[in-house]
Amino acid sequence: MKREVEFLEENITDNSKVIIACSGGPDSMCLLNLLIKLKEKKNLELIVAHVNHKLRSVSDNEAKMVEEYAIKNNVTFELKELGYQNTKFSEDDAHRKRYEFFKSLIKKYGAKYLVTAHHGDDLIETILMRIARGSNLNGYIGIKRITQNEDYKTLRPLLSTTKEEIIKYNKSEFISYVIDESNDSLKYTRNRYRKIVLPFLKEEDKLIHLKYLKFSEELEEYDNFVNNYIKEKDFIVDNQL
Repeated sequence: MKREVEFLEENITDNSKVIIACSGGPDSMCLLNLLIKLKEKKNLELIVAHVNHKLRSVSDNEAKMVEEYAIKNNVTFELKELGYQNTKFSEDDAHRKRYEFFKSLIKKYGAKYLVTAHHGDDLIETILMRIARGSNLNGYIGIKRITQNEDYKTLRPLLSTTKEEIIKYNKSEFISYVIDESNDSLKYTRNRYRKIVLPFLKEEDKLIHLKYLKFSEELEEYDNFVNNYIKEKDFIVDNQL
């Protein structure tokens, strides 16, 4: 996890408040562990944000596990419970509500960073799904390592690593985590890419995730160049009118 730690050290300033999106899965528990290790070195105030969708019988236990891990490591824990008893569950709606919660914590604590546990496998899946359905240049980037929002940055340090590496790290550090069984269901499009397409790509090249990361970052550079060029042209035109 050397690259990931270096990324965090370079992109989070000392004495900062950091919101960590943590589901309790292997990815987010790995991320939480990395930030806890940096906590004293950079004098960080960490706030763990956990969303309990209450869709599974084990959801409450998972929330408790994350809370206990946070308390054990002297980290603030914030919980948001979502109920879908009277409404149909929607991935888009759940995503929107999660980020509304994260943004409310950013405002509450005056945090400058939101850190999420998207990893290299997620990036490959996202790019391939968008190529298959069609998108634009910004869409084909997939997932950005750094997103500058209006008053905070979203950081995704694990994009340079794979799920397999994350699992190995967790075992070496004796980090507990939970597994969402819905991740194995092939009825979800992303899971089909994860279970069928990804293994084939990794057989061809074990470091395929780094090539997709480079591809993503190059597209981001091109997209930024085009957007800046258009802005400059619009500025010139506006000043000539």
